Amino acid sequence: MREIKPVNNNGSIQLKFSLGGKRYGFNPLPGGHYEDKRDLAIAQAIATKIQNDILSGHFDPTLDRYRLVPKATLNTQPKTLLELWDIWVKTLELPTATEANHYKWVRRMITKASPGITDTDWITKVDIAPRTFKDRLGLIKACCKWGVSKGYLETNPYESIKLPKDKPKEIKPFTQEEIKLILEGFDKLAPHYSPFVRFLMATGVRTSEAIGLLWEHVDFHRSEIIIKESLSKDLTGNGYRRVRKETKTGNIRYLPMSLELQALLIFLRPPKVNPDSLVFTSPQGCIIDADNFRCRQWTKVLKAQGIPYRKPYTTRHTMISHAIDQGIPITGVAYLAGHKDTSMIIKNYGHMINRPSLPSLPI
Repeated sequence: MREIKPVNNNGSIQLKFSLGGKRYGFNPLPGGHYEDKRDLAIAQAIATKIQNDILSGHFDPTLDRYRLVPKATLNTQPKTLLELWDIWVKTLELPTATEANHYKWVRRMITKASPGITDTDWITKVDIAPRTFKDRLGLIKACCKWGVSKGYLETNPYESIKLPKDKPKEIKPFTQEEIKLILEGFDKLAPHYSPFVRFLMATGVRTSEAIGLLWEHVDFHRSEIIIKESLSKDLTGNGYRRVRKETKTGNIRYLPMSLELQALLIFLRPPKVNPDSLVFTSPQGCIIDADNFRCRQWTKVLKAQGIPYRKPYTTRHTMISHAIDQGIPITGVAYLAGHKDTSMIIKNYGHMINRPSLPSLPI
């Protein structure tokens, strides 16, 4: 059996080992740091105990025997929400990618406000979207509920916080004239990205889906594009690395190619097609960095063409809005957009569906 040793897990300590075909991995000292010699020595002692228990036949597969209380609770009672949050998150033993997503943003929000452990005024002043507020408040409530169970709090101060009203988003898709100006601008100022922008406008796919499109997903015989994957940001990385994932909703959809879109892709297709190659790349042949594209190319073109700034994601709103305007049934629009049902289309674009005319009156 291999010796069990503590490993560095983004600064924290983790023990990983296999036994009887089952893999185990856990943080023996929540709140401990790999760079702290004392914490590392404690973790190594726990690792040795596990190894001895395995050899003697006394191993506890639940791992409860080997877990310590969070480090922060050994010496002090948490006095701030941030201290309570850090203790709670460590006990969850979250996958790295999960902790780097919503939990990271909540921690940033708490750090910026620096509230006391029972102070709630700060959260009512946070300027974020209602949906985001709901998600983050839910995590803070769960944290404080845990705090009550551990005796850190008498009651959950966030239980009575009310959610803000969900104001409908004002969607401003590009008009036909704006689309024409944008494409002309890219032809002149950033011609390499012109096919990429044309594809976004024509299909309404998510930016990460277009960035991750492979030639094997373009079927010229059936005249359709298969949207089944995306190249999304690696939240655990440095912001530039991307990872291949399924689409946001997990759906696979088949988009029929118009003659214009087919001609565009035929123009881009190399003489010898590698099915695993990206359709759209940077001028250097690398993965397109969405933030770099937005800052250096997209913003420049819109400004030069005199178009009020909207994010590149507006190309998605544009396709959906024009599809509704042209009478495509909402079930079809939802499919093209990659939604599981029509609820999101109705919620965000309902004001455009079957819009009535004012009655004719003798004015």
